[in-house]
Amino acid sequence: MNKDIWIIAEHFENRVRPVTSDLVAFARKMGGEVKAVILGHPVKPLAEDVAQKTGCEVTGIDSPGAAVYNSEVYRNLIKKLCERNQPRYLLVPHTPLGWDFAPALAVDLGYSSISAVTDFNPENSTFIRQILNGKLLEELKSPPGCSAVVTVMPGSANPEPDNTRPPGSVKILEFESPPVKTRTIRYLPAKPGTVNLKDAEVIVAAGRGLKVPERIELIRELASLFKRGAVGASRPLCDQGWLPLEHQVGMTGATVSPKLYLACGISGALQHTMGMKNSSLIVAVNTDRKAPILQVAHFCVNTDLSKFIPVLIKNIRKFRG
Repeated sequence: MNKDIWIIAEHFENRVRPVTSDLVAFARKMGGEVKAVILGHPVKPLAEDVAQKTGCEVTGIDSPGAAVYNSEVYRNLIKKLCERNQPRYLLVPHTPLGWDFAPALAVDLGYSSISAVTDFNPENSTFIRQILNGKLLEELKSPPGCSAVVTVMPGSANPEPDNTRPPGSVKILEFESPPVKTRTIRYLPAKPGTVNLKDAEVIVAAGRGLKVPERIELIRELASLFKRGAVGASRPLCDQGWLPLEHQVGMTGATVSPKLYLACGISGALQHTMGMKNSSLIVAVNTDRKAPILQVAHFCVNTDLSKFIPVLIKNIRKFRG
C-alpha cells in the first residue's frame, strides 16, 4: 500500500462535473500525492480536461462498457487498477453515482468504507461527518494498514480556480468490457421546471417549521417582494407534496448561492445545508436555538415564523414607500 490519494472524477454527457474539483481540493488538504482516475469511452478528451484544470496526474480507463455509467463496470475496472497500485485512499463524490458504487467497491477490495465526510483532521488522520441531522460530529478512520473508500460531500473544500497549476500528465489504459448482469439503457431527463433557483438573488426557503401548508402563501408573498426572488424548500416539505420538487434545495435538489438565503423553519440537516451554505448571507428563522442550521447561518431570528414573516413583509412594503 502506498500513500497516494486517488479521486474518481465524475462526468456526464461528455463534461467533467464541478464536483471533481471539490474532490481534488479536499484531497490536497489531506496531504500526500493526489492522482485522478476517470472512466469512459472515449476517455482521452475527458482525462485531458481533468489534467488541464486540476494539474493532477490522470489515469484514464477506456473501456466500451464505460461509455455510460454502470455500477458493475466501474467496480470491476477500478478494482483492477487498485489491485495494481494499492492507493491509501480512494475519494468518490457523495452523489447518486458515488452512493451507487462506492460501498460495494470497498467490499470488493476489502477496504474500509467511510461515507458523507465533510472534513479531514490531519493531526490524527480522521475523517469528519455530521450525524443525527447535524447535531453531532463523528470522527472516523480506517484501521492501521487498511485502505479506505471515502465518499466526500460536494462543497466540502473550496476548489482552486481552473488552470492555476501546470497541466498534469495523462495516461490511458484500455480494458475490455467486463461481464455484467445489468446494463444502462438510457437516461431520462427531468421535466423542465418553471423555477430557476440558481439565478435567484434572494431565496426564501420553507421547512417543516411551517407546520401547516397554508403558510406557504406567506413564503410566496415574501419572495415576490424581491425582483429576483424565489421560493425554496427542504426535502421533507417536498416529500409531503407542499411544494413541487423543483423548489428543493440540497444534495438531492439544487445547489444555490444567492445574495440572501432566508431559511424559514428549516432545521438544517446536512443534505440541505450542503446545497446552500455558500450563500452570501444566511438568515435563519427558527424557534430552536440548537438547530443545526445555526452552524451555517450568519443571523438567527429566534421566533415563530408565522409572527415574524408578516411583520417583515409589512416593513419591506413600508420601506419601499
